[in-house]
Amino acid sequence: FYKASHDLPDGDNADLKPRLHPIFLLYFSKWSAEISGRSHAMPHIKTYMRVSPDFQKVAWFLVTSANLSKAAWGALEKSGAQLMIRSYELGVLFLPSEFGLDTGYFQVKENLLSDEPALSFPVPYDLPPEKYEGKDRPWIWNIPYTRAPDTHGNMWVPK
Repeated sequence: FYKASHDLPDGDNADLKPRLHPIFLLYFSKWSAEISGRSHAMPHIKTYMRVSPDFQKVAWFLVTSANLSKAAWGALEKSGAQLMIRSYELGVLFLPSEFGLDTGYFQVKENLLSDEPALSFPVPYDLPPEKYEGKDRPWIWNIPYTRAPDTHGNMWVPK
């Protein structure tokens, strides 16, 4: 959906020319949530987690409104004497120890609708994530998308 997100501004108000550094593409993945039936509805909320190499265990899981930005996380100013936070965010951090688990991790819940143990963690999107390939590019809010409509036939032409 073109109207769903403004998460990747690729410039500031004075200069909206695309300049996303190519190294970011190494860390991006395609959205897929067949496990929860939401592959066509990417949420605006952000999630961060530490997952095991086999994607079976989660050491922690954070659900938050915070983008990866200086506005959200803060930046040192006045020669490092002041932390300036321009945007206050809210999040919930899930830690296994807070659920009585002394293993140091949650087991990833394989099926969100199953009767698996309550202490398995319901990651709401598909694991492992599918990495960007070749011509895959992130959606950036200030770039027009007129060659291909979204799933509802809409084009995105920013003003």
